[in-house]
Amino acid sequence: MSNPTDIPFFDLFSIFVLPLFVQRLLLVGVYSFLAWMLLRMTPFFVRPVIFSRARFSRRIAWNDRRVETLTGLVVDLVRAFIILVALIFALSLYVNSTGLFTFLGLFSAAFGLGARPLVSDYISGIIFLFEDLYTIGEKVEIFGVEGTVEDINLRTTHMRAPSGELFIVPNGEIRNVRNFARGTFSLGTVQVDVKSRRLDEVSTVLNQVAEAAAAAIPELISPPEIISADGVIGAQTRFTLFAKTEYGKGAIVRRRLLQLIHEALAEAGVEVGD
Repeated sequence: MSNPTDIPFFDLFSIFVLPLFVQRLLLVGVYSFLAWMLLRMTPFFVRPVIFSRARFSRRIAWNDRRVETLTGLVVDLVRAFIILVALIFALSLYVNSTGLFTFLGLFSAAFGLGARPLVSDYISGIIFLFEDLYTIGEKVEIFGVEGTVEDINLRTTHMRAPSGELFIVPNGEIRNVRNFARGTFSLGTVQVDVKSRRLDEVSTVLNQVAEAAAAAIPELISPPEIISADGVIGAQTRFTLFAKTEYGKGAIVRRRLLQLIHEALAEAGVEVGD
């Protein structure tokens, strides 16, 4: 039996040293824990940055919807970066740097070819950081479907239709967007069908209505214009009062114009329609 004092110091020390594979597993656990902590903390340090950027922006002031949308997109982007870095650190424990970057390059090429729609969705989501196409809470039309945007992430846009259905649209497929929340004016156009034999009389009455409406309806951007859309004269002629209103006030102005036109034609003894 050998004397314990005959055991070399290096061998004695190695008894208390964890095996290499255990050390690597512990490091993977540490990386995972740090990544998890950073993922949880990401919204707390991203939001102040976005708010400060919005506050000191030299361009058009950002509204709350824009800030909320950008915050969600930046949080998703930062989280994806954290996960990628954690994976690289974990793989570096088992693969040397040359082999690791070779593997990542081959994986990226294969992933890009095999999942091009998915890659396109994420790239489009990143582009949304710089293009203010729409924000959360705005009413838009995408692919002929109208709805209110409920959420935007790096891959998809969630849109709630007026009938209650939830539409999930991949960002990479969005090409044309109709944004109802960003108009500069609305139309309060009114059409009137009158008998052609009283054309001159009706034209005079409508001109008077247009002048009165410009003074009586503050929501009008400019006085209504009287036009004939089809330019056809038969037994009846259709007049169109083309009215530009403040955005979102078209229905209100249309109702008041109808009332003014009805009263003016009734006072002049002109029958509308047949």
